[in-house]
Amino acid sequence: MPAPSRNPVPTGVSPSAASSLGIGRRVVAFVTGDATMASLRSGLAALGHDLDLRQGNIRSAIRYFEKDTPGQAIIVDVADGENAQPVLDELARVCPSDVRVFVIGDNTDISFYRLLVRDLGVAEYLPKPLTRDMVQRLLLPHLAGAGVEEPAAPRGGHLVAVCGARGGAGTSSIALNLACEIAGRIKGHVALVDLHIQGGEIALMLAQRPGPGLRLALEDPRRLDGLFLERIAIPIRPRLRLIASEESFDSDVTITQPGVMRLLSVLQQRFNHIVADIPMPLPAQMAPVLNFARQVVVVLTPDVASLRDTQSIRRLVSGATGTDRVVTVLNRADMKGGLSRRQIEKALGAPPDVVLPDLGRRMLEAINLGVPAIEHLPRLRRHLAPLVQEIAGPPESGPASSWLRQVFR
Repeated sequence: MPAPSRNPVPTGVSPSAASSLGIGRRVVAFVTGDATMASLRSGLAALGHDLDLRQGNIRSAIRYFEKDTPGQAIIVDVADGENAQPVLDELARVCPSDVRVFVIGDNTDISFYRLLVRDLGVAEYLPKPLTRDMVQRLLLPHLAGAGVEEPAAPRGGHLVAVCGARGGAGTSSIALNLACEIAGRIKGHVALVDLHIQGGEIALMLAQRPGPGLRLALEDPRRLDGLFLERIAIPIRPRLRLIASEESFDSDVTITQPGVMRLLSVLQQRFNHIVADIPMPLPAQMAPVLNFARQVVVVLTPDVASLRDTQSIRRLVSGATGTDRVVTVLNRADMKGGLSRRQIEKALGAPPDVVLPDLGRRMLEAINLGVPAIEHLPRLRRHLAPLVQEIAGPPESGPASSWLRQVFR
């Protein structure tokens, strides 16, 4: 099976710069399914024109190699139920030895993974359904020349930062209902953190009255430990806790960066998933949130100002982290007077990752009742499903698949 590339791209070199250095980085992918295509396209967007994405499977790749040769790597889709070993052996006969092979498939059995990676020399195997986060963490480092090791990241719970492109986009409502859905999907513990220290809405949406604990922790990190966190966390569901503050606008709040970092560190030690509603523009003291976050969910509405600010946030995140971690959520997509979907896609350079319709007065009714909107408006759950899958992974399909899905999640 193929050996590692002999011409890796230096860490930190962009795809365009790599091409100008004469480093061969062409990647060809033969995959099936629109969802898989979309995940690869968005997750490997950093490769630019070096990615050749095609509909097909491993047999399509074999036919391709019989008449052409890519520069660095190939991604192939193994059909469900197909015997992988003979068809991969057939691919190896026509595939040059310096081309690395990555495999995508439906089989989630651990013995299948070992067969591919240990016995057949496949560089990596990813089970479907893919998410953009999975592609960015497990494929992109190989293909961008960063080596097989994942970039250093804080250990612990999966942090998702949620922000609005503009005020009034519905960010807090989406953060709240996203946290509820994740808590219902996984078996672990979820924290919902409202970092709008003054004027935060999530506690109000849940008819809760938080104390000053969060503000005190952000001002003085020495106060914060596991016991202090337990005291300030408000139970919402058996495995869902709210951490918020409700300071008046005339109060003198002094947030410190060490306080923010300490809070994130303790949260990641105690919770499996953390959904943080963050202000935008982001105060300098809260900048570590972007580096800790696996995804930055940007909520926008169909108007010119939201589109402009979404692009600004994307540049901010890419500049701070070196990767595109932004997941765009178009809220109230069909609102009267809003921009058309075509105009939005043109401005963003791609379709929004998640689209939510205008759900009308029942969203406001849920806020007034102090309950999550998914309980008052069940169809919201269906619209949030793509976002929940991107963050928490697909629903467990049975005990046979749980181990491997946990590994890649």
